[in-house]
Amino acid sequence: MSDSVYYHQGCPVCGRMLRIGVRLLGQRVYCQHCGGGFRATDETLEEDEGAVRAMEQIQEDRIEMLLERATEAIGNSLKSEQSQEEDIAQETA
Repeated sequence: MSDSVYYHQGCPVCGRMLRIGVRLLGQRVYCQHCGGGFRATDETLEEDEGAVRAMEQIQEDRIEMLLERATEAIGNSLKSEQSQEEDIAQETA
């Protein structure tokens, strides 16, 4: 009895559904029916990677927005301090 794990992938050349060993994922394989060569891939893994990339992009956008807000707040705070110092200087003059 074989303890290999398989998944099914359609041949992009002839369309036949093939049983491919998971140990071949990412490697070039050939259709036993038409001889067409292609890379063994699992679409569900590709979808997960796409979701991860999308989440990373959302996080990067959020970080960028927060950094912009922080920079703006620091700039406003410095302007406020300068304004207060100028007011004090005018009062003492």
